[in-house]
Amino acid sequence: MIIHRSMFKELLLSFSIVILFLSFILFMEKFVRLTAIVMGKGAEVMDIVKVFLYLQPSILLLSIPMAILIAVFLTYGRMSTDNEVIVLKGSGMSFWSLSKPAIMLSIAGFLILSFISIYLLPASMNSFKKTLYETIAKKASMTVEEETFSTVFKGTVIYVKEMAPNERFKGIFIYREGDTKEPLVILAKEGEIYSNPEEGVINLRMRNGKIHTFSDKSSSEASFSKYDFVLTSIMEPERELKPSERGIIELWKGRRDSVLWMVELNRRLAIPFACLIFGFLGPALSTRIGKTGRLGGFSFSLAVLIFYYVLLIFGEGLAKAKKIPPIWGGWLPNVLFGAVAVFFFYMACKDKPFFKKNKK
Repeated sequence: MIIHRSMFKELLLSFSIVILFLSFILFMEKFVRLTAIVMGKGAEVMDIVKVFLYLQPSILLLSIPMAILIAVFLTYGRMSTDNEVIVLKGSGMSFWSLSKPAIMLSIAGFLILSFISIYLLPASMNSFKKTLYETIAKKASMTVEEETFSTVFKGTVIYVKEMAPNERFKGIFIYREGDTKEPLVILAKEGEIYSNPEEGVINLRMRNGKIHTFSDKSSSEASFSKYDFVLTSIMEPERELKPSERGIIELWKGRRDSVLWMVELNRRLAIPFACLIFGFLGPALSTRIGKTGRLGGFSFSLAVLIFYYVLLIFGEGLAKAKKIPPIWGGWLPNVLFGAVAVFFFYMACKDKPFFKKNKK
């Protein structure tokens, strides 16, 4: 139908603009915290591109439902202001038929988000983690310069007499301050920095050297032919996989052993259904709240989204504190908003007012 195609194009355009804007804003919020790692000497443009791509699934998990609701409110709010909704209803089009483009968009969003939530999110988080550690290791080796005292790593001073080919160091001096342990000094003939992204470790592997430890009362010295010195990065690596880095099947199998796993499992399964709920709620509300226009529709949709995500965060917080079952922490907003969406959509289909006005 030509009208449906026209409405769907407008919805898709609004959705694309909104999701690009939201993705950029959410990415910048995460990127600011990583600036010290992925920017500056030693980092490459490709590293930043990889970080951007690997963060997108976690960003889209939030931005797709938001973009669907905002796009629906913008489109149907504009149509309501221009009296197009009244004209289409007057020509015999039912509210169900009028809502089909929004419902189609919400179904597409549900399918895409389900794929992202179930499969793409854990894979991208693991790739992001690997890229981050590789970038840290690359920056570490490039920020160490000849005959210069480097303090890239917290609590550690590194001095290299000569930079050999293939990023190998010669004439290494290391001093590490002791928080709980004694301070130590290491002297080595050569070495190089390498990383193990799977274990989250960045090491300086040295050969043919000596380790000196000392305190007020004693000192000791030991020789080595090969020694792996663990460097302290500005971002401490997580050796244990976070729940967001685990697959759905793994979360399902371990759901009884960890509340955090159960909360993450329900969150991943519940959020895609928000797309369907917003697909029904959006047309019903945006066509019945008056001629608010695009600005009014945008403002109203933001209020709905804020309320939804506050409920989600509050529910997950209670679930993590073991105040309520984890299943309610993830699904409570969907149950409440789903019930409201069904009620408003039914009233809109029957062309009944949401609230009866008292007659004077």
